[in-house]
Amino acid sequence: MTSSDDFSSGTGAAKKRLEAAEGRLKRFRAAIDAGVDPSALVEAINEAQAQRAAARAELEGSSPPGSIEDAEVYAMIDSLGDARTIISRADPAKLEELFAGLGLEMVYNAEGRTVDVTIRPVGRVSARVRGGT
Repeated sequence: MTSSDDFSSGTGAAKKRLEAAEGRLKRFRAAIDAGVDPSALVEAINEAQAQRAAARAELEGSSPPGSIEDAEVYAMIDSLGDARTIISRADPAKLEELFAGLGLEMVYNAEGRTVDVTIRPVGRVSARVRGGT
C-alpha cells in the first residue's frame, strides 16, 4: 500500500467524515437561523455531533467520548468482587428486577459455546459483551 493509500483509507477518511459532519452541523445552524424548529433537528444534530466527535477522536488517536477501554471494563468487573457468589445468594425477585432495569438479554450459542450479552440500561448507550461459558 502506498502512503497516499494510507492517507485515503485512514487519516483522509477520518478528515472527510469530520468535514461532512461539520458541514451538516453548519447547515442545521443555518436552517435554525432561517426559522426551522430546532426540536425537529435534535436527532440529526445529535448524530452529526457524535460523528464529528468520533472522527476527531480517530484523528487524535484517542477513543471517542463515552467509550471505555478493555482495561477499564476488566477493572470494573474486578471491583465487583466475587459477583458469582453474590448473585447466587441473591433473592431471585430482586435479581429479576435488576436484570429488567438493565435491559439484560442473553443468547446462548451451544455450537460455539458462547453467550451474547446485551444490556440497555435506561438513559444509557447499549453495550454488548461476548464471552465463552
